Amino acid sequence: MKCRTELVLLSVIFLAASCVAQRADRLNFSVGAGFSAPTESAANNLNTGWNLDFRGGYNITRRLAADLDFSYSRSNLNSAALARFAEPGGDVGIWSLTFNPVYRLLPARSPVNAYVTGGFGLYHRNLTLTQPVAVNTVFCDPFFGCYPATFTVNQVVASFDTYKGGFNAGGGLEFRPFYSRVRIFSEARYQRMFTTNGDDITYVPVTFGLRW
Repeated sequence: MKCRTELVLLSVIFLAASCVAQRADRLNFSVGAGFSAPTESAANNLNTGWNLDFRGGYNITRRLAADLDFSYSRSNLNSAALARFAEPGGDVGIWSLTFNPVYRLLPARSPVNAYVTGGFGLYHRNLTLTQPVAVNTVFCDPFFGCYPATFTVNQVVASFDTYKGGFNAGGGLEFRPFYSRVRIFSEARYQRMFTTNGDDITYVPVTFGLRW
């Protein structure tokens, strides 16, 4: 009787572990970084910048996933835009939180795969204008001791925030080294943030990273 009970418990534990593994296999996560290129009218005001991207979601089928995507792009104002603002420095940071379904063109276990994605969600833009200022302080060194020093830092002159809707669309390539669960990906997406006044903000972040 005791052996039967132990066998039943082992069977239950094995089935539970199998279910957890299957559930975990349904989840996906990715992280990446790269450069961000402004397009259309934004290219007349911004330099090429950088971007970060975090994504996670649920694999509905072997090819279709429902993901939530968070991305951040930052670009400096170019010389023409700085001249209009009459400030020596400035940048634009944009983050977005979007629902992004992903569809793979080949079976998920393929060593090389291509996919398309697109989504809609919330976008936030921050425009910051800065100017360099000298800061007097005391610098201490274990060998030379303490002495006065002057550092140059960027002081924020003005900052403007905007929340609007927007969308993105694009695709990428995935590579599975040694058929592992971890995939290396490269991706490009067209991003468009709507605005109330003026042209919409458009840019193309190109991202490289890992997905598992």
